[in-house]
Amino acid sequence: MMQHIQSRFWFIIVAVIVSLLWLGGTELSNQLAFHRLLIIEGEFWRLISGHLVHSNTWHYLLNLASLTMIALLFGSLMSNINWSFAFLFCALFVSGCYLVLAPQYTSYVGLSAVLYGVIIVGALLDLKDNKLVAIILLLVVTGRVIWQQFDGPSEELAELVNNRVAVESHLFGIISGYLFGLYKLFSLNNDTDPSDLSQLPPTESD
Repeated sequence: MMQHIQSRFWFIIVAVIVSLLWLGGTELSNQLAFHRLLIIEGEFWRLISGHLVHSNTWHYLLNLASLTMIALLFGSLMSNINWSFAFLFCALFVSGCYLVLAPQYTSYVGLSAVLYGVIIVGALLDLKDNKLVAIILLLVVTGRVIWQQFDGPSEELAELVNNRVAVESHLFGIISGYLFGLYKLFSLNNDTDPSDLSQLPPTESD
């Protein structure tokens, strides 16, 4: 039991941070949300913190459930430090894409884009041991996100989370996941047999 918890400790940290920020309410959320103009003016923490706050309780609960699912499915495939790098890379990539490629969107909140990236990372790393399931998951998630770009955001979900569903962020998210996941696959092939990945011990910095 402790081994399962230890191998997924980074996911627990993210869940705790997200939960504490949700408890902080709307005022705290406004101080941390991704806001294009404020970031340009120097509030760079919003590049990360914007992904950790949510528009309402349903938004928070949906992403917390997704985070839990990803942790259970893939949490043991990398060390905690590597998962922290994956989260940070995906968050910065999504925020960077908003700044450079989507200037029409001035604000953003929510963990979903990062989670789309992380689930792609997990599925890519799982290709060695569960190839069929991993391929199906990659196809379903990628296909869903691509479909969203043409079909547009769900009005029902937007009403539930009391905010526009930022489907473009999901696209940025899966791209970041493929970039990080493929990098890890190639680096593992050069340094370590991927089948040994789940056996890597946690580092002291975790």
